Amino acid sequence: TFPTAQPEGLLTLTAVAVDAAGNTSDATSHGFTIDLTPPETFIESGPDALTRETSATFELRSEGGAVGYECSLDGAAYVACTSPVGYTGLADGEHQLRVRAVDAVGNVDATPATHTWTVDTTPPDTLIVSGPDSPTRAVEASFELAASEPGSTFECSVDGATYVTCTSPALFEGFAEGEHTLTVRAVDAAGNVDDTPAEYTWTVDLT
Repeated sequence: TFPTAQPEGLLTLTAVAVDAAGNTSDATSHGFTIDLTPPETFIESGPDALTRETSATFELRSEGGAVGYECSLDGAAYVACTSPVGYTGLADGEHQLRVRAVDAVGNVDATPATHTWTVDTTPPDTLIVSGPDSPTRAVEASFELAASEPGSTFECSVDGATYVTCTSPALFEGFAEGEHTLTVRAVDAAGNVDDTPAEYTWTVDLT
């Protein structure tokens, strides 16, 4: 052992043997490296900040001679992992992956790389707040729309036509006499679509 701490870097130890009479052996040397610097860890890619995917894959990178990684998902104990690292069966809500690189002599990155994201698989609910009177003589109709999740957008279908993007208030014109139906579905920020669209039926009477 050394009497004092040694600096980081390449060192050489030279030793000779001395007997009781003072005779010395030939010197022998041994070189070695002291490495006290932990590697740096980077998460190169991962899921979007908001996603409806219940699986996630991450590409990892390191600098500083790392030979492996340790990963912690949602605060669990660190376990050995490799790049790419993947997870499945993720529940709705916020998740965080923490990754730290480890080098050949056991130095561990003390500042792990992190990636935080939210899984949202729940579609929003759609509400048609107001629409035209029924019956009405008006050949145009305006609708106030709402969704259970802030930031949602809307898709509208009039009388069974293909859904198109619409906003609130949604204004439609040129209705013929008879019964009409507006169907609206909300789409949240993660891309979930309301599978039980809201409907509003009214009658135009021009006679």
